Amino acid sequence: MRTGEGSSVRRGRPARRGAEREAEKAPRPLFVGGCQRSGTTAFADYLNDHDAILLTRERYKRLPARRITPGMFTFERILAPHEGETNAPRAHHEQLLARKEPSRLRWIGDKRPAHVRSLPTLLTNNPSARFIVLHRPLEDVAESFEAKARDPAADWPASNGLEAAVVRWNAALRSTRAFVQSRPDAHLVVIGYDEFFGDPQASVPLLTAFLELEFDEDVLRRWGEASARFVAQRREKVPPTASQARLLREARDEPSERWIRGYIRDQRRALA
Repeated sequence: MRTGEGSSVRRGRPARRGAEREAEKAPRPLFVGGCQRSGTTAFADYLNDHDAILLTRERYKRLPARRITPGMFTFERILAPHEGETNAPRAHHEQLLARKEPSRLRWIGDKRPAHVRSLPTLLTNNPSARFIVLHRPLEDVAESFEAKARDPAADWPASNGLEAAVVRWNAALRSTRAFVQSRPDAHLVVIGYDEFFGDPQASVPLLTAFLELEFDEDVLRRWGEASARFVAQRREKVPPTASQARLLREARDEPSERWIRGYIRDQRRALA
């Protein structure tokens, strides 16, 4: 009897170790968010250049965060949209997934600005998730909101101008701050818009430490080319009127802005 029990135990140990190894290899959840017009789409495109990262584009945009779970990010599920889940083109995700080899993925998730408002729920549903929040200066976010609101060809409500930008920018900062302060065990980094898109290679040490991945020369070359195009194609910004500038000064959440700037500084010291 003892021999039999011992044999059973010995046979079971490799199976458990094998299951643990498989669990370690399974892609972990990754979510990118931030205030609208803060570069989340472009940033996700950069990360998708890495063969170990797969970030869908607002794949479940119209679902509440409580329904976003790891099971939503299998290839089969991503390519089988249900009615009312998203307005993202299926063709985009077909092309994205065609570039990816499932066995090489270490991170899989979604980019959506509104994720920044649902960080606690996303973490509850995806316990091993990590989060990247994009932060862009309020003046630039507000100018971009205004430009989109004035453009009749843009898929953007005319009411989403400067005042809406301030409200959403403040909300993104407050949500990020509240999450970090309430969940010190959570994994979250904040990426500065100007710093990353101006010189993406400067953020590589931070991203390498945070995602536990190396970014090879091919990826960095593509990032450099994309950054050069980004700088060359930037449109000329329209400066705010006097009344708009006053609103930006008075309505911004300065304490949260100081906090997030300090967080960006401190995370580089801790992770880089």
